[in-house]
Formats: sequence, C-alpha cells, structure tokens
Amino acid sequence: MRIVSNNICYGPMPEPDEEVEQHLTINDEGRIWFSGYNFGHGGERYEKARSRNFKIEKAYTDKLFDAIAAYFSNGYDEIFATDIGNWIMELTNTDGKTYKFRGSLCADFEVDGIDLSDLIRDTLGLPDLYVFDGNNKPDKIKRIVLDYHRMTKIKPKEVPEGAAWEFVTWDYTEQLIIDREKETLEHAQNIGTGCKVSRKYEIEGGIESLLDDFDAEDLFGNIVGNPDDAVENPNETKDYKITIDYKKNPQKIITGTFDKNGLPEDFEEFADAVFDFIRFYGLGEILDPSVYGKVKRLTTDYIYCSVVFDEGQKSYYYLTDDDSIEIGDFVIVPVGKDNHEAVVEVVNIEYFSVENVPLPIEKTKRIIRKCTDENINLPDLE
Repeated sequence: MRIVSNNICYGPMPEPDEEVEQHLTINDEGRIWFSGYNFGHGGERYEKARSRNFKIEKAYTDKLFDAIAAYFSNGYDEIFATDIGNWIMELTNTDGKTYKFRGSLCADFEVDGIDLSDLIRDTLGLPDLYVFDGNNKPDKIKRIVLDYHRMTKIKPKEVPEGAAWEFVTWDYTEQLIIDREKETLEHAQNIGTGCKVSRKYEIEGGIESLLDDFDAEDLFGNIVGNPDDAVENPNETKDYKITIDYKKNPQKIITGTFDKNGLPEDFEEFADAVFDFIRFYGLGEILDPSVYGKVKRLTTDYIYCSVVFDEGQKSYYYLTDDDSIEIGDFVIVPVGKDNHEAVVEVVNIEYFSVENVPLPIEKTKRIIRKCTDENINLPDLE
C-alpha cells in the first residue's frame, strides 16, 4: 500500500518550512517507509524534511490490510472538493496487480465503526499522518482524571490530658477516572483509615459517548479565580487536580481550589453530565424496597395504580388489568365528568383482594392505555 497525501489548498502560500506532502508505503511484512516534504522555496519540487523507516509486527499489518481491503473492495465513490488537499493510493495484490484510488483530504472511511485514517495512525504510531482526512478532525479526549483532596481540622469536645495536639485532622480524598480505551468510569472515595468506597462502570459504547459530549478544545478552558481578598477557612482546605489526555494534543493538567471560582467555569456542566450518567445506572435492585417488597399478584386480585397529574400533587387510584404497567410509566386515564383523556404518571402499584379494595370497584375509573411518545407531549387537558 502506497499513499501520497498533499495538503496544498486554496489560500495563502505555505511557508518554506511548512509540511505539505507525505509519502507512506507499507508492505505485507510490516515494513514502513515514510517521508514528509516541506513546501520549500517555490521551486518545482518540494523539499524532503523528514523520513522514517521501521517495522511493525506482521499481525498488525494484516489487520490493517484486512480493513483497507474490506472497504475498497466493495466499491468506492470518489469524493473531491476544490478547496482542500488530496490523496492518491495504490494497492498492489499478491498477483502484482495494482489498483489506484484518489480523493480529497476530507474522507471519513470506516470499517466496523473504526476510522481507517485513525487506524493507520494508531497502528504505525504516527499521529500526524494526513492519510485520507488530512488529520483535521476535532481532537478527542482519551482520559480524564479528577482528584479531589479535603483536609479538615476538627477540634474534639474533649482533648486527652497531656495531649500535644489540639485538632484531629480528617484527610479525605476522591478520585474520578473516565477512560475511553478501557471503556470504564471509576469513582473512589478514601474516607479515612481503613474506610474506602469505590464503584466501577464498564459501559461499552457509553464511555465513548460520554467523552464525545465534551468539547476537547474548550473543556475546562477558563477559570475565573478567586480575588485576593477571598476569605480562607484556616481549618479546612479543598484542592483538586484535573488531568486530561487527548488523542492528538499533549496532556493538560489543571490545579486549584475546589470552589466555584477556583474550578473551571464549565465544571458544573461536566459534573451534571457525569452525575446523570451514573444516576442512569442507579444502585441496582438488591436493596430496593420496591423490588424486594413486591408481592406476586393473585389471579383474583385487582390492580390499583396510584397516579399523579403533576409532580408533587395528590395521587389518585385507577384500576387496570395491564400487568406490564410499571412505576414511572405514563398512562392515559379518563378525567372529570366528561371523561376527557389526560396523561398521568404511575407512582405506585398495589394488589388488593375484592374484600380489601381501597375504593369500590364500580366507582373506580380504569386506565385507558399506556402512553406512546406522542401522547406524552399532549397539552394539559385538565
């Protein structure tokens, strides 16, 4: 495989020492030949500025070639843009036959969700390759580590006679790690000596999506800072350290005091996003009374659902025969003398025998049906 990627486009003339073209050749034994060319001084030929010859494991080459073959063997639509650079690729098979492809440096080629340009860069360990996309995609966050440290001096009510100390120090730390490669989010608390709590989330696709929601260029980019006359608590300090690893850019480390002005301005949005992510998965069911405290319905029991029309309002009983309705579902019920329809939320479900029903069966209205997404957006009909 041989790729020539040229980054010349409409605009100001490149500087003489600016790299404008790259030549990359890979063979099936894992041999790599790379050269980078600067614009030079306006002559007909570019000036070679750097080169590397090295070898990678054949298994990596095979994986790379398999992905390239899988994409280009299925037909390829040439995409050209007049205002950006271009690439030309030659693929030579084991019979010696060469196939040529070309396009503009804006191609998003993917195989099984893997970007081919990124695959080549990662496989060869050459992060600045132009390849097919010009390496112009926005940077991505690979890993975020947030370390929090609080030191609190506590004055006990009674100090042992003869003690040389006045305060007891509580050294408390927390750490949050979001790792794209491992597809994990880890939260750990070091509450005190012999007291540690940790929770780990392994969410395939979820961690990647969470990190992609953060703008790698702008995240934690501005800190207001505390004024000189800000009052400090002599008995307590709260500090943090944020370490961010990027796909392209160098590592960023931010430190400061853990308060509104000492933290980055967008920390609240970051914290809300992470908290929503954690809250979505909850604490499980094993300690949830709504799970372990639920009794099975008898065939002769009636299902009474408690519903609310607005959060925090009084709940009302409605009957149903639908066993699939769960707490938190939205359902449509008849309301008022004219029985107009309204959307309500189910907040509790109970089973009663005919002798123990909370309201007479004949006087209790029935749920019409569960809501669809369209029903939930209905205007308030009450």
